[in-house]
Amino acid sequence: MINDCPQLMMFTSGQSETPRLKCIETILGKYSLECGLNFDGRINKYQTTFPTSSNPTISKGMPCSFHNLIEINIEERDIETIIPSHALLHLEKLEQIDTKLCFQVKEVFEVALEGTNNGCNESQTIVKIPNLTQVNLDGVYDLKYLWKSTQWMVLEFPKLTSVFIEDCYSLKHVFTCSMVGNVVQLQDLHIVTCDNIEVIVKEEEECDAKENEIILPRLKSLKLEHLPVLRGFCLGKEAFSLPVLDTLEISDCPALTDFTKGHLSTHELKVIDTSFGMCYVNTDLNSLIKTKHEEVGYVIMKYSSILKRKLDESWGMSYRMVKIICFISKVYKDIHTK
Repeated sequence: MINDCPQLMMFTSGQSETPRLKCIETILGKYSLECGLNFDGRINKYQTTFPTSSNPTISKGMPCSFHNLIEINIEERDIETIIPSHALLHLEKLEQIDTKLCFQVKEVFEVALEGTNNGCNESQTIVKIPNLTQVNLDGVYDLKYLWKSTQWMVLEFPKLTSVFIEDCYSLKHVFTCSMVGNVVQLQDLHIVTCDNIEVIVKEEEECDAKENEIILPRLKSLKLEHLPVLRGFCLGKEAFSLPVLDTLEISDCPALTDFTKGHLSTHELKVIDTSFGMCYVNTDLNSLIKTKHEEVGYVIMKYSSILKRKLDESWGMSYRMVKIICFISKVYKDIHTK
């Protein structure tokens, strides 16, 4: 671990050998040692972001650059973007992103928004983040996008298996329909306490080319918890297939009325864990959610009326009790004044 060493420019003046050392850990993350231990730059606690050089040659020559970055571990940093657009082609070794309490971050991956054609552009730049497996975002209050979906650049994550998002209050959706096809290895998706999230997968209107069916072929576990304005998983007309989903937890999502608007296939899902207990999926998931929502609404209305009646009764009893207490107090005072 190297941290808060503002004058450190090199580890040794000569050649160094560290056969057991696998990586360097700094205030911003972990790096591989392919460039050795002699640093071309200072590492200290005041550093708020990664090296900003857009020159690939310079990046590869810097021990602490995106080129040999293995893990990003950022906590309480005043930055707006985790990974700038110029670094997207230099993330060959990146395996994990952990971001916590970074209140100004607006997006994880910055995608350049440039191009001149309207509608769908067939000539897209495809950028692969080949080894990223896990993304954890906690307390990133101003986060608006994981990355922006554009018609000029597509990000692919061939090994991404886990996405955990918690306390990201500005996020309104996680993916768009076109993004889903680029996270086909996703196995675990947990979204917790995101006050403004409306859908997990957002429908796109700017492109006429629609897929007949959207598939998350590896998704096994989905957790949706404390999402007050969540209306559905995906509310577009596309059919959705989650062929291996076997664990679904939906808790404290009062606005959820439909899982999807289009046809939904969840062959392996047998039970849902909800705020009201375990529910068996005897019919399709959409029908079950709609039925439970109606039942919960009926129960709330029923018990609201009962509660109102009890309160009225309690108020009447309390009023009579107050009159009795006042009478007893008056009698007691009269007795003691005689």
